[in-house]
Amino acid sequence: MKRLVSYLLPGLCVFLIGLLIYSGFFQTQEMSAYDWLMRTRPAKAASPEIVIIEIADDTLKSLGRWPLPREFHAALIRVLTDSGCRMIIFDIMFSEPTMADDTLAEAIRKSGRVYLPFAFRIDKELKSSGGVPVSREILGGVADTLKSSVKAVGHINIFVDNDGKVRSLPLWVRHGDKLWPALGFLAAADFLGYPLEKMNLRRGSVSLDRRLTIPLDSQGACWINYSGAWTKTFAHFSYIDVLKAYEAGKKNVQSWFDLSVFKDKICFIGLTAAGTSDFRANPYDPVYPMVGTQANLCDSILRNDFIRRPQPWIRTLIDAGIFLAAGWICLVFSPLPAFLSCCGLGVIYTAIVWSLFSLWGIFPDLFLPLVSIALVYGAVLLRKFFEEAQKRLVLEKELEIAASIQRSFLPPELRRLANVGIRTYLKPAKFIGGDFYDIIILDGSTFGFFIGDVSGKGVSAALIMAQVISLLRVIAQGKRDPAQVLNLLNNKLQTILKGRFVTGQYVVVHAQEGFWEGSSAGHMPLLSFDKRQGTLRELLSSSGAPLGLIENISYETIKRQFVPGDKILMYTDGWIESRDFSGKEFGIIRLKEVFYNSRGEDLDILLSRLESRHKEFERNAPQHDDLTAVILEFF
Repeated sequence: MKRLVSYLLPGLCVFLIGLLIYSGFFQTQEMSAYDWLMRTRPAKAASPEIVIIEIADDTLKSLGRWPLPREFHAALIRVLTDSGCRMIIFDIMFSEPTMADDTLAEAIRKSGRVYLPFAFRIDKELKSSGGVPVSREILGGVADTLKSSVKAVGHINIFVDNDGKVRSLPLWVRHGDKLWPALGFLAAADFLGYPLEKMNLRRGSVSLDRRLTIPLDSQGACWINYSGAWTKTFAHFSYIDVLKAYEAGKKNVQSWFDLSVFKDKICFIGLTAAGTSDFRANPYDPVYPMVGTQANLCDSILRNDFIRRPQPWIRTLIDAGIFLAAGWICLVFSPLPAFLSCCGLGVIYTAIVWSLFSLWGIFPDLFLPLVSIALVYGAVLLRKFFEEAQKRLVLEKELEIAASIQRSFLPPELRRLANVGIRTYLKPAKFIGGDFYDIIILDGSTFGFFIGDVSGKGVSAALIMAQVISLLRVIAQGKRDPAQVLNLLNNKLQTILKGRFVTGQYVVVHAQEGFWEGSSAGHMPLLSFDKRQGTLRELLSSSGAPLGLIENISYETIKRQFVPGDKILMYTDGWIESRDFSGKEFGIIRLKEVFYNSRGEDLDILLSRLESRHKEFERNAPQHDDLTAVILEFF
């Protein structure tokens, strides 16, 4: 079942990727990526054969109003024709007849190189069998008085994306039984000498010949390969300047404008005055004149340089491949290497897409693959987190059991033996630790108190601790000399620990005789409060080597008398070596201070103050080491 799910889940994700691509769910984001590719690719030189004549603010200011009287257009046609231009293409609608149409029609007829536009209302819900947009209504045609005079007519329809930008246009529109070409396409085909009736229109492309094929997307649209921003592409000339230069030439007046620049050129004429309606946003400019759209279409065909959007099924394969690669990386590597590898995969894929787009105009998906990499990483990371959390829960339960077993090795709680009061404290840094203590009853008035600290922490230290306690209880029976017990214990451990060691301190209290003896194996000195003198001393500071390191070590035993009110504090190094967030240690001075200031208190209060003072010092800092203490009071 688990294997079946491991196959079905990637398949389901690939299906979802295909669904997102075919539905265009991330179309807006992909178009933003497309705009970024457009703006960052190397600049492309526009065709020198194309020039744009702008009806800009200066023209309207000079000629007074819009629309301009058609006599001016007739004059411009005569100027451009006399200048030897190859084609005159108006991106201006001449739908309604006017009184000056005869004059304009005559100029168009004599020129024989004028192209006029018209526009359709495209029915988006209708598609022809060839994937060509279909229209049942003409929004703006060519006035009947002008139709017979023009060289050809083409539509100026565009596709506006959801974000208001123009990135493509229909190369053909089907109206009735006829296919109508886009104006810029028509101009380029005529310029190159390709008759439209011989073109091969297929789903996904239009072939002019073997060397020139124009790619189309699934909507029958051609992506506009803009050469750059409006002000940085094509040669721009003012409509009014052209007319003024012509008038100056007729009057034999020297003009700064040489009309010979139009010889053999394709002249696009369009409205660019501020505040007019013939503007849309595109990848380069928030406000772009639409005459430039037709000029860029013509330019792309002349340069045989197009934007190619792979078919949805190809993009699905690419995006699914990136998704599966990211999934493999995340499953094989640990989180940090997986994160770095996924970042590398994203960078490499982005570089490949940028190179494909810059060199060959190929635009695969960019946003969806990058998002899928991030989502895969997040999903796998989340899955690993839950798996680790589950493992941690299991481990914590096992450690709780181990801690319970470890506590079972400790002696039962004893608060008093004969005239000796006893309090013990053990708090591991983790669930289990290497600190321990033991109480050995030698007879009715003689008691042994051992405290130890195994090197290291965790499970291994806890196992050693269990061994030490077991050996200690066997060795200590019948022996009153602490040094002898430590020596025998050391020799046993030396053959077992193999490089590990245990610090220990063993005190034997002779309650009836009123004295205690103690010996230390590399352990912290104990603190002894003398009631008669009111002093606090460190004892057993001269200790031998830790247990388990060197065989046959001799340990020293010291002997001290006690009176009622004397107290002893045996402790491990976790107390004095614990740190706060700044790294400052608790230290022996603080430990002595708490012990001395609580010398007259009950043992429960003394232990409570030790614990609270230590917590106050550490605050929320993690516990540095195991904490163990044995406190004795003599009555």
